[in-house]
Amino acid sequence: MNKIYLIIDALQKAKDGWQCFDEYEKALAAARELKALKPMAWMLPKYNDVISAYETDGTGIYNIPLYALDEVTK
Repeated sequence: MNKIYLIIDALQKAKDGWQCFDEYEKALAAARELKALKPMAWMLPKYNDVISAYETDGTGIYNIPLYALDEVTK
């Protein structure tokens, strides 16, 4: 979720009139990383049923992508 917070903070500062170009560059890089994510699972909208991305590619009836946005540290 750190990437989402970084993006939100940069957008809020832009709205408030701040010019923090370093933060904008970091936020833009984070947004590009999130855009490149592949779904971890797919959901069947009618029944809210979920199956993993290993079982389908999203072209069938399971067609709502679900993403893991938390960063896991060990």
